[in-house]
Amino acid sequence: MSQDKIVGVDILLEFLEVAFNHILFFRKIYPKEIFVKKKIYGITVYVSEHPELNEYLSNVLNAIRELIKEDENSIRAINLTFYNKNKLPIEKFVFDMVKLQAEFMERDPYYLKTEEALKTVCLKLSICDTYLRAIPDNSTFSIEIQTYETAHVTLNENPNCEDFPWIIKDDAVEMINKNLLPLKNIKTDCLNLQLYVIEDIVNKI
Repeated sequence: MSQDKIVGVDILLEFLEVAFNHILFFRKIYPKEIFVKKKIYGITVYVSEHPELNEYLSNVLNAIRELIKEDENSIRAINLTFYNKNKLPIEKFVFDMVKLQAEFMERDPYYLKTEEALKTVCLKLSICDTYLRAIPDNSTFSIEIQTYETAHVTLNENPNCEDFPWIIKDDAVEMINKNLLPLKNIKTDCLNLQLYVIEDIVNKI
C-alpha cells in the first residue's frame, strides 16, 4: 500500500471514530456524562470515556484497518444501526465506501478539502435531532461492516482480530418504512464516501 493510501486509511479511521462517537452522543442512547469535548477539524466534537464502549469501537476500527490492508476494496459500507427494544432496526447511518481514494481529483496535498468535508459532516451530525425522530428508550446499537465472504474469512484468520467475535448476519431484518436522508458526498483526493441516514418512521416509537 502506497504512503498516500496509508495516510488515507488513517484519515478515514480517525473520521469514523469521531463520527461514531458524535452520533452516539447526539442520539442520546448513553448518558452525556460519559462523553468529553474534544477539538478536531476546527470544531468541538464529543468523545466517549466509557471503557467498554471504547473497546468495542477500537475493535471495529481495527477490523476495518485490517480489511483495507488486505484489500482496499473489501468493504462495501459501514453502518451504525440503532435497534428498538424489539430488536428491530429503526435508524441506520451509512458510510458507503465508494472508493478509498477518488481518482482524477485536484490534488489536496495538505488535506484541507478533506478536513473541510469531514467538518461539514460532523456539523450535520450535531444537528441530527432536528431532522430525525428521537431514538426510543431501551434502544441498542451495533456497527456492521458490509463486506464479502472472502473478506470475512480473512478477518477470522487474522491474529490481530482474533479476540473479537464477528457474526455473519445472513438473516438481517431490513427496515420496511424507509425514509432516506442524504448527509454528504465526500469526494476529495483522499476519500470517496457517500454518507446518508435511513430511518424507519413506523417502528421508531
